[in-house]
This record gives sequence, structure tokens and C-alpha cells, in this order.
Amino acid sequence: MDIMEKAAEEIFRVFMVEHWARFYFAVEQDGVVHLDVPEDELAVLRAETPDLASFISGVNGQPIDMETSRRSVGEFVFKSMEGGNYPPGTVAKAFDSKPLAMLMQLFSVWMSGHEAQLDQENMSFSDWDNLFSEWRKDPAVLRFSATLASTGNPSDPTSGTVH
Repeated sequence: MDIMEKAAEEIFRVFMVEHWARFYFAVEQDGVVHLDVPEDELAVLRAETPDLASFISGVNGQPIDMETSRRSVGEFVFKSMEGGNYPPGTVAKAFDSKPLAMLMQLFSVWMSGHEAQLDQENMSFSDWDNLFSEWRKDPAVLRFSATLASTGNPSDPTSGTVH
């Protein structure tokens, strides 16, 4: 895995954990949606992925919408990765990279196909991460990924092929 793919994977995990938090812990109060991740969930996240727990702790309790979600992910990624884990400029390039775009598209397909399963009970982030990782190994998903890599814009797979 080259440095761009590695950076894309790390950036994607921040997007994924943010989506996980919104999926289970977004609450509306007086017309404002905010995150309300319980302390016990944060403790599990801290034990498993301290860096991602730090991010979720920072946005927990804050009003959230699509724009604040994107901004908070971007700010966290740049503060925690740029110039530290990666040479200057790498993170910005990774945000615009094909590997990150592919991961985001795969995640969107996965969410669409698994929403009912994910809704059945609150799963930990590590469960989400494991389910998504295992799903990506499915032969139909590998074919879809290869198509994404080669064309960049394939039609979505039919529902029976990757779920």
C-alpha cells in the first residue's frame, strides 16, 4: 500500500467513525441536531481506537449537520495527520485522491445494503469496521472495486450482488 492509499484509509476511518456516531447518537432537541455519544460508548472507543475516540469526544455534544460534519472531519484530519504521520501536502492530496473516493463510494454502497442490519441494534464502531472490512473481501465487492479502480465511474452493482 503506497502512502496515498494509507492516508486515504486513515482519512476514511475518520469519516466512518463520524458516520457511525451520527447513525446511532444524533439527537434532535429544539430543532437542533447534535451528537450525544454516551460515556460508555466513548470508553469502548477509547480502548479500541484512541485517536478516533479523541475525534468523537471533540464533536460530542456539538450541533451537527452535513457542513459541520465535513468541516470537523477535515480539521481533525489535518491537525492529527498533516506533517506528523505524513509529509506536508500529502493529506490534501489524499482528500482528492481516487483511493479515498473509492472508499467513500464503497462505504455508501455498504451502508445502503446493510442499513436494516445496522439498525437492529447499536453496534460498536469496531463491529462496523469489521463488518465493512469483511464485506470488502466478498468476490462481488472485489469485482466492483476493480471496476471502480479501472473506470472510476461504474454503475452501482445490483442489490443481489454485494449484499
